[in-house]
Amino acid sequence: MRPSRMETAQEDLSLQPNRSWLSHQRQPVPDVQTHDPRNAKSMRLALLIPLTEQFTPSMESQIADSLRMLVKEVIILKINENLQDSLSTYKPDLLLCIGNQAAQFITPELLSQSIHTKTAVWLNDPYEPCENIAFAYHDWDLVITQNMLHLPVYEKYGYKHIVVMPYSADPLVYKPHQPQPDFHSDLLIVGDYSEERLLYVHVIRQRFAGKKIRALGRNWESVDQIEIWQPSSETMLSAYYNGANMIVHWDAAPRPLYEIAACGVFQLVENSPEIHELMKPGEDVVIFSNPEQLGSKLQYYSENTDRKRMVASRALYSSKYDYSFLQSAMKLIYSLI
Repeated sequence: MRPSRMETAQEDLSLQPNRSWLSHQRQPVPDVQTHDPRNAKSMRLALLIPLTEQFTPSMESQIADSLRMLVKEVIILKINENLQDSLSTYKPDLLLCIGNQAAQFITPELLSQSIHTKTAVWLNDPYEPCENIAFAYHDWDLVITQNMLHLPVYEKYGYKHIVVMPYSADPLVYKPHQPQPDFHSDLLIVGDYSEERLLYVHVIRQRFAGKKIRALGRNWESVDQIEIWQPSSETMLSAYYNGANMIVHWDAAPRPLYEIAACGVFQLVENSPEIHELMKPGEDVVIFSNPEQLGSKLQYYSENTDRKRMVASRALYSSKYDYSFLQSAMKLIYSLI
C-alpha cells in the first residue's frame, strides 16, 4: 500500500496519475488503450437491472449508454421468472448485474445454459458489505465493491477477483447550479459526529465563528453552533453541496467524493489509503490528517480563493472524464475480456 502523503498548506497542484481502479491483489491499473476494442465490439452484454433497489432512471441509462459505446449489443434484463429463458435465448458473452439483489438471485442453475458467459456483479454497498453474496452464486468472474473496507469480507467468502469502483455521480442530478438561499452555508461537514471528532469540530468553529456551519450526518444533535440537515432526496443533497462555500468530508463511503466533485465544490477530505486510489490529492481534492492540518488548510483556502477555485474546477473536469460512467464501463469491460 502506498504510504500516505502529508500535504503542506500550500498544495502541490501538479498533475498526478489517475489511480481510480483498485484491486485487492494490487494488480497494475489496466491500460484501456492496450486492449483491442474489436474484442469488446464483437460481444453481447446482458445488463441485469434491479427492481427494488433505488437507482434513478438517469443512472440506469448512463450505465447502459456507456456500455453500448463499447460492446456490440446491450440487452437490458429484469430479475423475474423469465430471466433463465432470456439468458438461454440471448446467450450473452458478458453478464453484468447491478446492485445487491442479483447477488442473491443469480444461481449456478440460472446460468447452466450460459456456461461461456463471463459474469460480474457491481454491488451497491457504500456503507455495509453485501451479506447476500455469501449465500448465492460463487463463480463471479468479477466482484465490484463500492468501499475498500469491504475487500477482506468478500475475500473471506472466497472471491478472487475483487475491485473497488464507486458508482459515478449522476450528471443530471449532481452538477453545478445556484440553489435557493435556504441551502447556502459557509462550510458543510459531510460525515457523522463522534467524540474523536471533537477537536476537528473545535477547529472548524474557531475558523468559522459567526458563520453558517451545517452538517450532513448522524449524531450531531448535541453539537452547538452547527445546523443539522437530512436531505430527503438526491436533488436536495445536490442543492446542499452546491450551496456550500467549501466542504469538509470525513464520510467513510467514497461515493460522495464523486458527487461533490461533480458539483464543482471544493472539498477537504480526511486522509486515507483509498483517497489516493479514487481521486488525485493535491489536484482535485485536498486532504488533511489531523485537526491542526485541517485548521491551517481551512485558513489557507479561505484566504486563497483562486487556489480553492482551481481545485474545485479540476474536480469538476475529472468527474466528467476520469470518474465518469464511461471510464468505469471501459475498466469493467476490459477486465473481463
